[in-house]
Amino acid sequence: MNDHGIQLKELRNKVEKLINLHQQLVKEQQQLQISQQQLIQTLSEKEKQITDLEEKNKVIKMAQVMSGNNDQNTRDIKLKINEYIREIDKCLALINR
Repeated sequence: MNDHGIQLKELRNKVEKLINLHQQLVKEQQQLQISQQQLIQTLSEKEKQITDLEEKNKVIKMAQVMSGNNDQNTRDIKLKINEYIREIDKCLALINR
């Protein structure tokens, strides 16, 4: 009889440990889901920024063609656009981690 009492006590301890572990995992899952939603939102915002910058780039290129600006201005604008694109790429790389 005493042996059964010990086994029952051990079983209760194991069940309590499993319940605690389950609760921890549920909390972690909730945190990960929140983090995932935040990352999805950030990614969506960055994609919108990329689209906006691409549109601005098109407008700038059309304006340059129409105005006939010199090559120096064109090169400066391209360098600035490339700088923006690199910054966006860095942001996307951080998001994808």
